[in-house]
Amino acid sequence: MSTITILPDGTVEFLGDTCPLDLPLANPVRRRVSTIQPTVWWKRTAFLFLRRVCGERGRVAAFTRRWKGPWKAVILATGQSAVFDSRQAAIDWEYQVLTGPKFDL
Repeated sequence: MSTITILPDGTVEFLGDTCPLDLPLANPVRRRVSTIQPTVWWKRTAFLFLRRVCGERGRVAAFTRRWKGPWKAVILATGQSAVFDSRQAAIDWEYQVLTGPKFDL
């Protein structure tokens, strides 16, 4: 299920890399709303280095997504955070927080 919000000024907000609807978006602006990183310092350091050098897409990024936890998720706008054994559990929590009531991107 996708959540799309169209504001009165015409701004379209949604979670994910691409808009779930085929909307003619002229100049889309991506904004990070959360982070999910390993909690172990040496894994986090390697993770951040690899993501900075190789980017957030591609084989290296896919490799880092398969690392074992624990993972810490942080919602940047509110500072809410939680630690999870799996990255998928962190993503599920993040989605629940971001699409829940009373949260504005």
